Amino acid sequence: MRITGTEPVAGGYGVLVDLDRCIGCRACQVACKEWNGRPTDKTSFSPTFTNPQWLTSRDWKVVFFYEFEKPYPTGFTDPYTLPLPYNCVHCADAPCARACPVGAIKATPEGAIVIEASECIGCGLCEAACPYDVPKVDNDGKYYKCTFCVDRIQAGLEPACVEVCPTDVFRFGPAKQVIEAARGEAQKGRAVYGMGLDKYVGGGIRWIFVASRDKAPVLDKHFPRRATVDSMAAREVLKAITTVGAGVLALVLGVLGLVAWRKSRGREGSHE
Repeated sequence: MRITGTEPVAGGYGVLVDLDRCIGCRACQVACKEWNGRPTDKTSFSPTFTNPQWLTSRDWKVVFFYEFEKPYPTGFTDPYTLPLPYNCVHCADAPCARACPVGAIKATPEGAIVIEASECIGCGLCEAACPYDVPKVDNDGKYYKCTFCVDRIQAGLEPACVEVCPTDVFRFGPAKQVIEAARGEAQKGRAVYGMGLDKYVGGGIRWIFVASRDKAPVLDKHFPRRATVDSMAAREVLKAITTVGAGVLALVLGVLGLVAWRKSRGREGSHE
């Protein structure tokens, strides 16, 4: 795997997720598990169609189902369900990578944010730093998440979930083209999530979601209002201040030491 470090990647790839096309078939969820060889888990009944209830160390992509009610003037309501396929959104500047104390989370030239399990120490800071609640720990104490199928991309293929979708929900391509397409959808009056976000995630994510106005409520239901984890953002600020402060202190001490040395040399010269 080619690694460039944790700095934001200007180029790379992205995906436009058109929620109007999603029929909730879960083909993407199954394809993800099959391609990545993740073991299966026993599912259970729940109040919604979503299963499992959230991302896990073994389930890197989950189709969420959100229930809504459409009111009528008669007082009756019409319940309906909207699906939303979800995985790591691969932030432009990933806070999980910045938080990792051992550099186990890398950004590839393709724009994928990848956890190297062999380097992971299981501290959980990546999970704490993620505003999208993505990285999850497995029984081995290591954290796992979607890799953007970077191995497939490097081989000239699309991500497994993109390739298998029967209704073309996912539009994969160079990030710049995906962003331009999302802007075009916004100009048509469609709701867009994934651009113009907080600096904490680098201002945007590589998986950009679009939906017509009647399906836009699913975006508000699923995604956080702010793509920031305040406690971790504050931690980063304090770390920067501490680093700068330590540098300034070292400089001041150096200057004071130089001044003291010159004074001592002056006194020695006066006694000669």
